[in-house]
Amino acid sequence: MGCAIGALIVATPALAQESVPPQGTGIAASSDPAADDIVVTGIRASIASAAAQKRDSSGILDAISSEDLGKFPDANVAESLQRIPGVAIDRNNGEGQSVTVRGLGPQFNTVLFNGRSFASDNFNRSFSFDLIPAELISGAQVYKSAQAPLQSGGIGATINIQTPRPLDLQGFKGIFTAKALYEKNSEKFTPQLFGLLSDTFADGRLGLLGSISYQKRIASVDSVSNGGYLPNTTVGPTSAPLFTNVYAPRNQDVGNARDARTRLGATLVAQYEASDTLTFTVDGLYNKFKSDSTTRALGSWFEPSSYTAAAIDSNRTITSLTTNGNADFISSGAVRETTTWEAGGNVEWKPSDQFKMTLDATWSRAKNAGGGKSYFAVIGSPSTYSFQQAENGGIGSTSGYGAGVLTNPALGRTHIAGVNGNDITEKVTEYRWNNEFKPEGGIVKALRFGLARTTRDKNNVPITSADDVGCIYCGYPTLADPSLLSSFTMNSLGAKSGSVPLTFLTFDPRAYLNFLTSAAATSALDSAQKLAPGTTAARYARANGYAVTPQPSARVKETVYASYADVDFESTIGSMPLFVNVGARYEYTELSSFGQQRQLVDLTPTGGNPPTDPTIYVGVFDSTSGLAVSRQSSYSNFLPNANVRLNLTPKLQARVAAYQTLTRPAIGDLAPTFNTDTLRPATLSANGGNTELKPYRANNADLSVEWYPTRTTTLSAAVFYKKISDFIVQSFGIERLPILNAGNAQGVRLPAGGLITQVGGQFFGEFSVRRPRNAQSLEIKGLELNLVHTLDWLPGVLSGFGVQANATFVSTNRDFDVNQIGQSFAAEGIGNSQNGTVFYEKYGISARIAYNRRERFLRQLAGGSGNEPIFVRDYGQFDGSVAVNVTPAVQVFVEGTNLFNAKYFTTGRFDNQLLTYQNFGPRYDAGVRFSF
Repeated sequence: MGCAIGALIVATPALAQESVPPQGTGIAASSDPAADDIVVTGIRASIASAAAQKRDSSGILDAISSEDLGKFPDANVAESLQRIPGVAIDRNNGEGQSVTVRGLGPQFNTVLFNGRSFASDNFNRSFSFDLIPAELISGAQVYKSAQAPLQSGGIGATINIQTPRPLDLQGFKGIFTAKALYEKNSEKFTPQLFGLLSDTFADGRLGLLGSISYQKRIASVDSVSNGGYLPNTTVGPTSAPLFTNVYAPRNQDVGNARDARTRLGATLVAQYEASDTLTFTVDGLYNKFKSDSTTRALGSWFEPSSYTAAAIDSNRTITSLTTNGNADFISSGAVRETTTWEAGGNVEWKPSDQFKMTLDATWSRAKNAGGGKSYFAVIGSPSTYSFQQAENGGIGSTSGYGAGVLTNPALGRTHIAGVNGNDITEKVTEYRWNNEFKPEGGIVKALRFGLARTTRDKNNVPITSADDVGCIYCGYPTLADPSLLSSFTMNSLGAKSGSVPLTFLTFDPRAYLNFLTSAAATSALDSAQKLAPGTTAARYARANGYAVTPQPSARVKETVYASYADVDFESTIGSMPLFVNVGARYEYTELSSFGQQRQLVDLTPTGGNPPTDPTIYVGVFDSTSGLAVSRQSSYSNFLPNANVRLNLTPKLQARVAAYQTLTRPAIGDLAPTFNTDTLRPATLSANGGNTELKPYRANNADLSVEWYPTRTTTLSAAVFYKKISDFIVQSFGIERLPILNAGNAQGVRLPAGGLITQVGGQFFGEFSVRRPRNAQSLEIKGLELNLVHTLDWLPGVLSGFGVQANATFVSTNRDFDVNQIGQSFAAEGIGNSQNGTVFYEKYGISARIAYNRRERFLRQLAGGSGNEPIFVRDYGQFDGSVAVNVTPAVQVFVEGTNLFNAKYFTTGRFDNQLLTYQNFGPRYDAGVRFSF
């Protein structure tokens, strides 16, 4: 019965429902000589379904389909989508999270859920695919060329995620899967469960389907990180500099992040076919995702003025240094706790074969309740130490710490502590009215038109401890309670080269916060800083200790009114069938933005003047809720498109597409906010929004050739071109903020900001402020190659083999120039990718080994200290699985992800400027699947 269910699913592209825009009429089934073959379940069936959707689509499209009901080859949807040509993914703690298409990152891709707009827990437009377990979906389509009925926003692509429908399945179906997941790094086993029931009643006119998925994962990620390289920096004593105009590393942190993740997802669908012409569908989704990550790290800070020795290379990058500072024991945590709800209703009326009308409404809400649940705390020990840059694909080395510094709790001294996090909520409502008319006879085969209204309301509320308590103990002024500290030892980092301490002290941050507010600790600080008794205790009393409260928030509400029309034509050129789809979409967008901005009053030296810690300032902010700012704006867009398909032979076809697309600015970028980031003499930085941003606009052209010799064989090549105007970049500029300068603080003159100046009788802090701005245009062009083939023509056991392989090559006229300092514009995310899978399916055995690789790319034009670029090195990993059908209804399986433990690296401007090294480790799962 399980085989029958799988065949039914993969042979039914109609699962896209009416919420997905209708496709062209395509090639008649009789034109495929393999049309009378028996479609089997599993890998071959999913390949056949995906190939049929690609072949028959109106525009340029790629798809993935489940191998069976509730069965995908990967843990989440992003990891399955990366098998598609032109698609690459970004990972979070080793797990796929967001999708890049044709070199354009997640913010450029519109994600639909059953054809509907969907709420996200990010304060931008990217969708987090790790929220949705793969078992809950039946397939996904990646629309690479635009079609008028599709919602706009995807210059990269529009990705539609589908879930199964009971009337498509017909009859009673049930699936149950249980498996155990093992993480190699954490050495932990965790459970994963999935169940689905579907049935139809009333002669197949009433259908109910419910599914539920539970997953738990305990990941352990070892890492080495550097906050960035400061350009044009002078290192060494001010009176006798060691070097000038160099790239200086900011720090090196060595640590382990332990991430406990749980997902609980459920869907419910009811369908009623009231008559042969009228069908009602209601559906809902619930998803609860929590990631609770705890990091223990050893930090070594490299303040440029404290270098005692250094060496540089030909790029003027510091390759080694010795400095006086503090060994920092860092305890930090981040909580992402997202709850997603979705509910929708759909009415389809089809009074005749020529006309169909669909009314669709949906509401979704996603909330990340992480506000006030994250923390960052530091205890340090004074020490000298040395740093040696990364070499031979390894990590940077740190050594030379003082005796007992890393192991003796009695040497620990107080420093930074604070609680933070954001509550991010988005609500999306959407109403659509779609119509399709198919005339009888003539070259016009279908006419579609409709209206839509989509409202997106997103709110971001930081919930933190008070500003003025985070740095009360900055500068290591007093001894910490030794009982807080205990020894922590990391596993081997697994790096090719480089040496760092793996054993150091750590502490419970909550116990540390309690200690800092205790009478003994506050009295000791009063004494150390020569304050009146009770001064520190009074500061904590005013702030209620480290209690969290909502901070100035930001809210953006966007409403898009849309109308569209398109038409399908079919004719012939000679004996070759020709299909043409021409349409346009008009949209009017209204935008309301609201923000509250904290007012910086002063920058004071840490611990007085002279400061106890010359590397950091204490920010003094206005105690009121902040300055409220609101903005309203609107704009309209006309987006035409044309898709042409010519069948050169019954098996060979060519496509041409020309279309205009847009991507709206990130929600967070539109908020009228201003926030300080770093308050250090060598780095005064801040960030803000821009309510005047215009959307990205793109002119696009595609050409592809596709060959389908059999149902499970595809050979295709596609070239594409995009010219994107009004490109938004995070540009930096110096902005002067007035301060009192009550403590006579002094700054360091750097291109990145930092100088404290005086004009007349007013002091100013010169901040390097990052704001999004519409910049120039850029061009992207690329080539996609795709091969899918099953070796059915081989004899006997060999006929079970098959291969899937694709490669994408992307280039741009706006590459980053490593020799240009302060470059304000370059294309992010552009990089080549390759994917390959060899699989075997025969005699009840299903096995695969897959390799996915993404080449080096610019992830961020300006990030971290120094506003320098961040590159991601080449990354490739192997995944594999083996499944055996014990009976037609029972299957056992083993799966592995990142089998050979690939490591993840990011670098700065030059490849030896290592910024991040992460060791995710492999993970394995084994389980059993029942179908009935």
